[in-house]
Amino acid sequence: MRKIKFSIVIPAYNEEVGIARSVKSLLRLNYPREQYEIIVVDNNSTDNTSLAAEKAGADKVVLEKEKGTNFARERGRKEAVGDIVAFLDADSEAYSDWLHKIEAGLNISGVAAISGPYDHGFTGIRKKLDDLYQIFILPRVPKILNFIFRRKAGVLIGGNFAGRAETFEKIGGLPPLRFWGDDVAIAMLISRRVGRVFFDPYFRVKSSARRFEREGFFRLFFRYVLTYLKIYFSKDYR
Repeated sequence: MRKIKFSIVIPAYNEEVGIARSVKSLLRLNYPREQYEIIVVDNNSTDNTSLAAEKAGADKVVLEKEKGTNFARERGRKEAVGDIVAFLDADSEAYSDWLHKIEAGLNISGVAAISGPYDHGFTGIRKKLDDLYQIFILPRVPKILNFIFRRKAGVLIGGNFAGRAETFEKIGGLPPLRFWGDDVAIAMLISRRVGRVFFDPYFRVKSSARRFEREGFFRLFFRYVLTYLKIYFSKDYR
């Protein structure tokens, strides 16, 4: 078996229309193709997600019947053979230097995982608010919480993060949460059991704004904040 440096996992549920864009963005990375694999995890879709992923060029397409983003990510992690496992959402696209930025971030002393924000393509006031939240507020949250409550914290975006394979082994795999709080729980476990989660505001991926359009900008923002605090204070992720 050839040596693989990166395994990229994409959880997907009913993403027949968009999965090709995600996979093809990974085929355009400026990194040696033989050094990374693309794994799409079909989370029990009712459409042709698996077929679309295969046609787009995914190296592996596997099925996970248990619904939920972390269930799908965990299945992909178990399929991965790379030294580093990276995660991208099915409605997202990686920029060409994505793997190089992951490599650089994980080479920083004490860093166990790297994550960064989404580029939703907002304009006007929504872009300003989104940048304020993702570039200026999120990177400072762990230090502020640790200073006040003396409990470590991490910030991690579920559709844009990576860590060494051994890091995920040390936390016992990805916690079995379906969606809300799935990425927060990963960040807390890594920061408390392994090492720092480096949130780089300039380590971005393009992503759709469909969740904001479906739930509303401010409603979704506050739901994320409340979920983050709930997981932060939970005794389940010490």
